[in-house]
Parts: sequence; C-alpha cells; structure tokens
Amino acid sequence: MSFNFSSFTNNLKDLGDKVSTEFNNEFMPFAQRTSRMVQERMGKVNVDEISQLPEEYRELADKCNNVEKLYRNVLKITHNYESESYDYPTNLQESFTDFSKNITNRVSNLSKATTPAEAQAALINSEHGEFKPPKTLYHALARATDGSQRPRPLIKALDLYSGNLNKIANARLGQDQLIKNKFNKPLTSTLRSLLSQSSNIQKKVEQKRIDYDLARQALTNCTNPSKEPQYRVAMENAEDEFANTVEDGISVMQNVLEHAKPLEELLELIKAQLAYHKLASELLGNMVGDFEGLIEENKNASGKGSGQRNSESGDFDI
Repeated sequence: MSFNFSSFTNNLKDLGDKVSTEFNNEFMPFAQRTSRMVQERMGKVNVDEISQLPEEYRELADKCNNVEKLYRNVLKITHNYESESYDYPTNLQESFTDFSKNITNRVSNLSKATTPAEAQAALINSEHGEFKPPKTLYHALARATDGSQRPRPLIKALDLYSGNLNKIANARLGQDQLIKNKFNKPLTSTLRSLLSQSSNIQKKVEQKRIDYDLARQALTNCTNPSKEPQYRVAMENAEDEFANTVEDGISVMQNVLEHAKPLEELLELIKAQLAYHKLASELLGNMVGDFEGLIEENKNASGKGSGQRNSESGDFDI
C-alpha cells in the first residue's frame, strides 16, 4: 500500500484549521473575558462601560448567595457531629493501647491465613465483630467511674453516676446521628443540587455581560467603516444573549429560593439538640436528688450528721 502524501497533507491542514478554529472560538474569548475582568477589578474600566444588572436580578442573587454562605458556614461546624470524639480530647494512652492491640490482632490473623484473600481480609478487617467503646466525653467518664472495682460504700453511687452518664452519652450519639441524617445531609444535598444552580447561572450571566461589554467596546473603537456592520451585528447578538441569560437567571434563582428550606432544616437541628439536652437535664437533675440522699444516708450511717452542707453548691449563674 503506497503512502498518499497529498492526502496526508490535506488531513494535516484540516487538523490545523480545526485546532485554529477551536482556539479562536474557545481560548481567545476566555482570555479576553479574563483580561476584562482583571481590568474591571483593578478599576481600569469606566463605570459607564460596565453594563448594570436589573435590580430584581441583584436582589435575588444576594438572597441566594446569603443562603449559600449560611449553609457553608453552618456545615463547617455541624460536620463535627459526625466525628464521635469531638467533645473528648484524644487520649494518647488509649490511642496507643488501641494501636498496639490492633497490630497484634492483625499479625495473629495474618498468621492463620491460608489464601491471598484471607490474608487481605486479615489486614483490612482485623477488628471485624469487635466492640469498641465510643470515645465520647461522657462514655469516658462512665468508664472511669465504673463502680465494680471500687470500695463498697462507693459502689451504689458510682453505679448510679456511671449508668446515667452512659445513658447521656448514648443520647448524644443519637443526637449526632439525627443531625447527620436530618440536617447535614439535607444541607449538603441542597448545596450541591439546588444552590449550585444559582452559582452556575450567576457565572453565566457575568460571562454574557462581559461578552456584551467587549462587543460594545469593539464597536465603539472601530475605525474601519467596512467592518462596522460586522461589529454591530456581533454587539446586538451579544446583547440578546446577555438579556436572555439574565431572564433565565431570574427564573432559576426564584426557583432556588422557593425550594430552599433553611428554617425547616434548622428546626431539625434544634429538635435533635433539644431531645439530647432534655434527657441529659432530666438525668442530671434526678442524680442531684439521689446523691443528696446518698450523702445524708452515709452521714447517718457513719454517725457524722453534724455540719451543714451548702445546698447551693453546684448552682451557677449563666
């Protein structure tokens, strides 16, 4: 099969023309927009050369942007509820013990592996089926006050305290799960699927606005009468695209604000927090009375009923 140099040359020319066309149609407008945007931000473009957006559009954009900012700022904080130990400083000794135990388990399981699949499972799932106590502040307090290894007079009190703290700690985990499912996930979904529409249309409007202003500038600076009709048509087309995109933007942002539900979503956050704090308040409040009874009982049993305890201890002003 002979090589057709003429055909190769034509194909190479077509490819070059295609690359040149794509470069002119895509890269050049992008470069011009970027240059214009930089000039505007540096104050090198007269105000009357920058097209103004309709008041309705600007108000809708501000509202959408404020909702998006709220969601992002709140989620930065509430994502902490998805980290179990957010209220419990990392205990280095506990972490080291867990790490050492984990390594020991992996080595032990790996020694029993007879196939590559079992070896992989031993390395990846060495803790499968093993219960790990939650690393929250109240769970840690409950473990630290376990009465099973304490002197007899303390057993009843510590069992009461430890048991109630476990209930509070588990309620906190329940709160965290509710916040994750009924607040964090909906807000994240709204940001990705709804508020992103507002952000995208605003970028498109800004792009069309700059294209229109560049076309106006080109027509104004045109010194060749034969090219003026071409520049005028380009300017009119850019003006139509700008106006149509602004109308689309207004419609999109109205829809976004109609379906975004920040108040309803914040209510779910409040409900989850209230359920946890209500239970914690009830359990801690009941324990105050129980411990007062235990203290009095202990005094009577030891014959040390003298001395007035300050009944206001533990109270504080907020």
